[in-house]
Amino acid sequence: MLRRLTHALAATVSSRVVAGDVAGALLRGAFGEAKRAALTVGRTPDLRAEKIVSHKYRYVWLCNPKAASRTIKTVLVAADPEAEIHEASISDVYARYPEAKRYYSFAFVRHPFARALSFHSELHFAHRTHGGEQRSLKEGKRRGLLHGFHGLARTKDFGEYCRWLNTPYGADACADRHFLSQHVQIRLEDGRLPDFVGRFERLGADFERVAARLGMTGRALPLLNTIAGWQPTPEALTAARSAAAAHLTERNRALLRARYAADLSLGGYSPDLP
Repeated sequence: MLRRLTHALAATVSSRVVAGDVAGALLRGAFGEAKRAALTVGRTPDLRAEKIVSHKYRYVWLCNPKAASRTIKTVLVAADPEAEIHEASISDVYARYPEAKRYYSFAFVRHPFARALSFHSELHFAHRTHGGEQRSLKEGKRRGLLHGFHGLARTKDFGEYCRWLNTPYGADACADRHFLSQHVQIRLEDGRLPDFVGRFERLGADFERVAARLGMTGRALPLLNTIAGWQPTPEALTAARSAAAAHLTERNRALLRARYAADLSLGGYSPDLP
């Protein structure tokens, strides 16, 4: 019976790695672990990050988590309180608003190394604001990710996380929006990139270009979703870069380069330190 169940579950996954993990877990009697491994690779890419459609300014913004998304959303909603916000794929959004296919589309990307560091930090070591709430990942979401993706809970070390991203469980084929490749996250219905792809690292200047193109002037970008008390002074930025460099060993950079090669190319990013 156990052998038949092992073969049945293993047959549901194409990867030898996953099939071996499922079979090994079943043989150990770790049925929950076997189920989680099989279910993880049975997922589809999470393309439901927020989209904002403004009929007033005739744009579609595609949210890319961990790239100033809360800041951008705040400014866009303030400029047009009647803008439509949807947590859905771009195909679903266009199906609801066919006219939006003619609207100006834009998104922002971030150096994939810095993005991976940011998500890993919030996933395992959520910082707290003055109000006592977590920075961005709510507890339910965080717990769901840790227990919903096989092996993710064991990646408390950043190097372990980088290795996990290069397994079938961290691949784009089944990825959550927070570690899904950005070039996949922001593509339009026909596979094209948006009309404008800005960079997190020059957020102010690039957002001004978008605002000018849309006629949305006089909108300052607030500093949101940061560690309580942190200010982007030269000293703080130097300290942050030093902390990042300590995690971004050559081995970890090699793993991230392999996983996010297309994102590095998309943003014109250095394959070394962000």
